[in-house]
Amino acid sequence: MTNAASFGNLYFQTVQNLVNDLETLQELNDRIVQDATLIPSYFTSGGARTDIVAQDVTNAESAVNQLLFTFNSGSPTQKSFLFKLL
Repeated sequence: MTNAASFGNLYFQTVQNLVNDLETLQELNDRIVQDATLIPSYFTSGGARTDIVAQDVTNAESAVNQLLFTFNSGSPTQKSFLFKLL
């Protein structure tokens, strides 16, 4: 049987992490929009991953935009329901 207090604490911490990560993704996506050279520059840098290409990042950015749209949608917003737990 699961310890209810441990489960609750883990759930709330996971929601906190999700909200933090979504907010960070929003900031990073905003930077991509503001500076179109970021992704191409990444792939010409010495530390770039070699198992992906710029189109993979574009596809991921599109998926992130959909997640953020859902996070920010509704009335009240989905975000507000998560923030209530924090």
